[in-house]
Amino acid sequence: MGEVMERALARLREIHQRNLMGGGQAEIDRQHSRGKLTARERIEELVDPGSFRELGSCVNTTSVRVDGKAVDAPCDGAIVGTAHVGGRPVMVHASDFTVLAGSVGTQTVFKFCRSLEMAASWGIPMVNLLDSSGGRLGYRDVPMAGIDWQFRLQSLYSGVIPQITVLMGPCIAGGAYLPVLCDFLIMSRVSGYLWLGGPRQTAAATSEQIDESIGGADYHMELTGTCDLVGGDDKEAIALCRKLLGYLPSNFRESPPRKETEDSPEREVPELLDIVPEDYNEPYDVRQVVRVLADGGEFLEIKDRYASQLVTCFCRMDGEVVGIVACNPAAGASLLEINVCDKYYRFLQVLDAYGIPLVNLVDTPPIVPGEGEEAKGLLRHVGKVLDLYSTARVPKITVVLREAYGDAGSLLMGCVKTMGTDLVFAWPIARFAVEASTLDYTRLPQIKGMEEDAHELYLKRSRERVDVFDVARSWSAQMVDEIIDPRATRAKIVEALRITRGKMERLPPRAKSHGVSPT
Repeated sequence: MGEVMERALARLREIHQRNLMGGGQAEIDRQHSRGKLTARERIEELVDPGSFRELGSCVNTTSVRVDGKAVDAPCDGAIVGTAHVGGRPVMVHASDFTVLAGSVGTQTVFKFCRSLEMAASWGIPMVNLLDSSGGRLGYRDVPMAGIDWQFRLQSLYSGVIPQITVLMGPCIAGGAYLPVLCDFLIMSRVSGYLWLGGPRQTAAATSEQIDESIGGADYHMELTGTCDLVGGDDKEAIALCRKLLGYLPSNFRESPPRKETEDSPEREVPELLDIVPEDYNEPYDVRQVVRVLADGGEFLEIKDRYASQLVTCFCRMDGEVVGIVACNPAAGASLLEINVCDKYYRFLQVLDAYGIPLVNLVDTPPIVPGEGEEAKGLLRHVGKVLDLYSTARVPKITVVLREAYGDAGSLLMGCVKTMGTDLVFAWPIARFAVEASTLDYTRLPQIKGMEEDAHELYLKRSRERVDVFDVARSWSAQMVDEIIDPRATRAKIVEALRITRGKMERLPPRAKSHGVSPT
């Protein structure tokens, strides 16, 4: 080796060694004191051991403050590279909070955008390990011209490759759009905060004092529905990311990874007879049903504490990934309302984008209108689910456990074959109706504009309970393909998934790739 090469390699080693220290030992210690891992420690938690290969390691923007003082910025506070998770390739982007508080400079934006473009080109998922104070204010290097590029790329590649953000620090103002433009957001309860305007910004703009808990992981899980999964700390949040990646394909052209299982596809599930009461008014937790049906009892629930009347989760059946949407009578009698519609719509978007079959487990009364829900736009929220369900091209299997009432059970949950459901199974105790109310409508005033004969027919029809055997008697009703023994539920779903695996559904030709659904 010649002298020139030796000097060059020594310089490269020096850069890499300096990069390992980020913003210096004092900043690393401060990061640990806050209960947070450093960016490189987070990467090591996420990826298979020894698989990370850094890109852009020599980037080092010497940021100049407005007072003229130069500040060193190893990697410009952003570490990017390829790695493997569960043996499959991924692209990783990690904010380094020890370097200028993880603030966003021009090179930071460019590294993110270029890595996202490469990930989309190669068909591999993009994982963002986010911990950033936002734009690099107070410096001459202000990246406003780059953030718009970042948002556009995220939108262009949405549904092309999985995009996941693990938020383990603050995320404020314009930067807060990055997590919400991803397919999934995972937050650390210890350190993840997401605001459009944080406490200081809000106080400066409006004089309103807001608590720091507003914008935390539990806030966005329980109230806003922005967060999909919550980890107790950095390690738990990253472990959830690894688990989630195991249910997703690398890109929209591929199938989700199959996992070999010893759980027989023909396994009977007699436990369901005890879990689901015969008394229609007695609640139960549908998660117990999902656990019995899934391979090995394993599933990953999404938005588990948001709109909990509906359970949305990934699991495997006979080794294949399935998305389950299940009514949960244990929470709010499984009533469907606006937040439930949002949760359902978002999950179904992901399933349709990545070719993951949908299984609906139905036990629900109708949507209950009221002034509050109507004023918030209940009709258009229901409408957007109807639009997406009708046009989703993945296999769609429905099992009616007990009740399917009105627009909620029959339409939204896929009990009407002409909505595009592939197969509808029903338990022998299932029943259908326009609504669940037991009120005596004859005591209510006639609806203005409804003719007398129509009024009488409405009163009679709305109170009918249609037995599943009556429904199944005629296929022209387009409700039930087969009444099944509850103990055969798993075997029937597995067989249905096998049969519909090669499903080919063509939508009407359009000048654009999508219609205009209610929002």
